Amino acid sequence: MLKVLVIDTCGEVGGVALGEDEDVVASEVLPAREASSALLPAIARLMEEQGWALAELDGVGVVSGPGSFTGVRVGLAAAKGLCEAAGLGLVGVSRLEVLAEAGGLSGTWDGGFAVLDAGRGEFYVRSSVDGSAREVLCGMEELREMVGGSRVVIAEEKLVEALADLRPEVVLLRPELALPAVLRGLKAGAVDAALIDANYVRGEREIYGKARVGAVGEKA
Repeated sequence: MLKVLVIDTCGEVGGVALGEDEDVVASEVLPAREASSALLPAIARLMEEQGWALAELDGVGVVSGPGSFTGVRVGLAAAKGLCEAAGLGLVGVSRLEVLAEAGGLSGTWDGGFAVLDAGRGEFYVRSSVDGSAREVLCGMEELREMVGGSRVVIAEEKLVEALADLRPEVVLLRPELALPAVLRGLKAGAVDAALIDANYVRGEREIYGKARVGAVGEKA
């Protein structure tokens, strides 16, 4: 049986879970906005309660984004550190993929759309239509054009009103919901932790390339 640790700190509330094949044996939700300080103690606590040692794991799975920039980096850093310390393989999974699967969109031909808030009037979107999946960043009008009359699944209550005309279904994400995707990744072959990077949907140049404004209004 595959023993895995799953880490998800991409949203406002993060969490960790331990899985033995498809069975979730333990999970813990982290205090809101405290993932950076609460993550490693929570992992140690769950592992101790189950009598598991890090070296006994068959791999680690991390939800690698999209989501909170800081949260994504916190989860990735912890997952990579644990894998490097114990010589474990790492699987990175998309938060949009987790949402789509939890909402029953994956594996269906006419599927639908998993949508997350990207801020500034933009959305991270995973389309599961025509038997294939792709992830994009788009604005409201483009989202409406893409969706048409298809199903829309969201994970954030704050989007219910903004997307009311699309009749979204809310699925609250928990770390254990990423377990199926992590198991698929492990069976396909986990990779060197150093090769797993954050999933921002948008390119890193778009994130880091924007000019910063200094205190006196000049470009930094």
